[in-house]
Amino acid sequence: MIEVKEPKKEIPVIGTLKAMFIVFKHLFQKPITTQYPEQKRIIEDRFKFRIFLSLDDCVGCTLCEQVCPNKSIAMTSLNRANPRNKRKIYPDVNFGTCTICRNCEEICPTDAIYLTHVFETSRTRNSFTYSPEELSLPEDEVIK
Repeated sequence: MIEVKEPKKEIPVIGTLKAMFIVFKHLFQKPITTQYPEQKRIIEDRFKFRIFLSLDDCVGCTLCEQVCPNKSIAMTSLNRANPRNKRKIYPDVNFGTCTICRNCEEICPTDAIYLTHVFETSRTRNSFTYSPEELSLPEDEVIK
């Protein structure tokens, strides 16, 4: 016969006291403030944000569109001479709904779509959708 151990029961007040201790510990620490445009925080190497597309490497396989969990990637036709992409379709990304899950980067067979360290993507137009041409340009060259 298997002996089942019941979890140790704590008094509810102990959990509340632990939480209050953590709050009071951080209450008296000096806040860290960064003056953003002038000073920029150090970004970790593993942080990736903006999707970049190499138009020459894309074969139009639509795997990135299929693997996107919230349908942020849609394939659009682009009349561009590329012998590797015979269907002439390329990914179009909507950053308004993109969760930066990196599934598109992992499934791409030719490494045509990948994420970069750029996270400053402020734009003056109301659309969050990046066309294939805009995905292939650096962020400072994208038409605003």
